[in-house]
Amino acid sequence: MAMQYSEGCFIIRPYHISSSWKLEAGLITAYMRLLLSRILPLLAYPATAMMTPPTKKIVLIGGGHAHVQVIKALNVNTRPSNVEVTLIDLQSAASYSGMVPGCVSKLYTLPQVQIQIGPLAEWAGIEFVQGKVVGMSLDDEEKKTVQVEVSDDNGGVITKEVPFDAVSVDIGSTTRDFNRIPGASQYCISTRPISDLVVRIEKEEQLLKDRLKDGTFKAAHFVVVGGGPAGIELSLALRARFNEMLDSNLSITLIDSSDGLLVNETPANRKALESVMAKYNIDTRFSLLVDEVTSSHVHVHSSKDQSSREKIPYTHIVWATGAEAHDLSWSLNKQCGLEVSETRGWIQVNSYLQSLSHPYIFAAGDCCEIVNDNKKSPPKAGVYAVRSGPILIENLTRFVGASKCAQELVPYNPQDDFLKLLMCGDGTALGFRFGIPLYGKWVWKLKDFIDVMFMDLFDVNKLPKLDEKKDEYDTAQYDASIERPPPLAADDAAKLLLRTDDDVDFYRAWDVLRDMMADDKYKNEVLDIARLSVDKQLSEII
Repeated sequence: MAMQYSEGCFIIRPYHISSSWKLEAGLITAYMRLLLSRILPLLAYPATAMMTPPTKKIVLIGGGHAHVQVIKALNVNTRPSNVEVTLIDLQSAASYSGMVPGCVSKLYTLPQVQIQIGPLAEWAGIEFVQGKVVGMSLDDEEKKTVQVEVSDDNGGVITKEVPFDAVSVDIGSTTRDFNRIPGASQYCISTRPISDLVVRIEKEEQLLKDRLKDGTFKAAHFVVVGGGPAGIELSLALRARFNEMLDSNLSITLIDSSDGLLVNETPANRKALESVMAKYNIDTRFSLLVDEVTSSHVHVHSSKDQSSREKIPYTHIVWATGAEAHDLSWSLNKQCGLEVSETRGWIQVNSYLQSLSHPYIFAAGDCCEIVNDNKKSPPKAGVYAVRSGPILIENLTRFVGASKCAQELVPYNPQDDFLKLLMCGDGTALGFRFGIPLYGKWVWKLKDFIDVMFMDLFDVNKLPKLDEKKDEYDTAQYDASIERPPPLAADDAAKLLLRTDDDVDFYRAWDVLRDMMADDKYKNEVLDIARLSVDKQLSEII
């Protein structure tokens, strides 16, 4: 046989043609025509088009403290061209929880404590779907979607399917027992949603002003249910907001189920907190469990003796109990088997913030619980959501193959302790770090500085124009680039931290705290000196 190319195909020409050879030649010719019809167009196709990677879709559910960092990092000029990102949230603005008590006490306005996640997504070139997530469709591995209820053009509600390759949940938490205790949802002002809390407080303030004006006001008695950091700060914020207007006609009672305030803190810290609560005339009641809330009283019983019951009168009541999982977590557990903690409903993730049951689902912040044999999951505090942001950026991009470096996921190692700052509402604050209390105007200035610095990271008016490609994702934290002078001598450092006067340089004190965190030997030297003086300094708080 001989083979030659003619008119776009190969032709087999046998030397000795027989009927069997003719049949075989015809089959070979047909096969070669088919083969070349597939190959030749590919040879003419641009090589770059052949190598274009498939589109990868990342969906972010919720605009929490971790997700705002993801939005900023995965902007259109930084993420690969084949990566698409969608943000889903019911609101276009997310309140920064650390600044809300300051807003209640009128140290900030509501816009100052909100991150405008809609405009932030627009700046980043990220699709923003404003709606309520009601479920996920996970039956087809190639067509996984998030189901979102959104408003249509006619004012109705439709369900939108948002496809994804990886999805992350950062939706925070709700207020514990708010919907379980009879009367709580009817009569109480809940701390969540946070924006609603501020609006409700403003409304109650206007009603009080109207009653003072028409002479129907007698007295205001605020009851705050929940003695955690949120309840403590809100009771102080209410004192700051209403004290001038109501003066001696204002009383505030904080009730909690535990034996005291912040029972896991050191004795020195707890004593300092008790002194602050006494200074601002906040009545504290402990070991009380709420049975029911009526229009005028909170019905409680003792956690130590159920037969011991009483009714606490109120004119206004704020529900500031601990965190509880959103209904969405339970819904996804029932709908598609998303693994959540048995009693609390927290989305269970590994050290990579990756779901234990679905590797393409990630979670961060209050809504999740890290399951780690070697370490307990961190408490529900905003600092852990903030610090998990860079880890989430790395792991989402690595999971979909859009990493700027390696593809292995990065573990999140939460810090054991952190700087706790409680605002007092009058331009002072109480802080805890390394087991010692910090108090004064300088502590408030430090808290304000840190919070505003974090918020500025996501203010679209302060973000650069996206006019050139970037090689790396921005995972920097608010305090990452701040340089420090050489450490103070241990004796001077201890004295500075324990000062309560108005002349303390908050920035220098912050340097001391960060130097202590960076050097265990230095930290221990400062603490040895500070602990000798702390009892004497506590008397100056009152």
